[in-house]
Amino acid sequence: MFGATMKSLFKSGAGGLKSGASGLKKKFSKSGEEDEFPTPLGLRIGAAVDIDTLPLRMHAADLHVELPEETLIIAAQGYVDLGDGTHAHRYYTADDTMIQVLTVAGMDDQHVEELTLFVPHKSYYPDGDGAWAQWTGTGGKIGAATFRLDDGTEYTRVWFDSTEGYAEPVEFTESVYEDPDSDECSDVRHQVMLYGRNLEDGKKNEYLLVSVESYEGQRTVELMVGVDLEFSTLKVI
Repeated sequence: MFGATMKSLFKSGAGGLKSGASGLKKKFSKSGEEDEFPTPLGLRIGAAVDIDTLPLRMHAADLHVELPEETLIIAAQGYVDLGDGTHAHRYYTADDTMIQVLTVAGMDDQHVEELTLFVPHKSYYPDGDGAWAQWTGTGGKIGAATFRLDDGTEYTRVWFDSTEGYAEPVEFTESVYEDPDSDECSDVRHQVMLYGRNLEDGKKNEYLLVSVESYEGQRTVELMVGVDLEFSTLKVI
């Protein structure tokens, strides 16, 4: 299940989340491969990715996730250092569809703990301090025990699920690279909470990632919906 490893990490109160420094590529490069990014499962900028969505399409009518019908082309990749040897690797298409890979205690395929597909659902542009407080203030929408979409679909908090009422959002910095041959990256600050809902027995869970993204002085609220992927459903060229 997506979030199981991160949920355990947050519950343990592991040290503060670390920002992905621009030297990350050097940090994880192998000797003689200084231009290589850490790329579990062969995912990388420029890769073509086919996902076998048949198992998910059986329940497509119940999902808010718009399943990809064509090959995905990776246009950018991000890194988040979560501390304790745990990293989130994010691979983006031009339309911001995202494949997220969570690795623990290493960067190779055997260190992959979670694989999730996320697609954009909706963006919000709060105007003024009062509007922002409804999202990010103590007791605000991000961190509430439940989150409801405009159509009434309700998700419950996955992270800090044992905490009654409001829980502080998780904050981290994601370093996003668009050129695999360059150390240049964009740092995006996130205030984020993960929610989920169980469909009927035997059907896939669906997740809702709610995040305030801050970049170059601009802030937006981004909602992404996601589903678990099995390693065997991913073909990377």
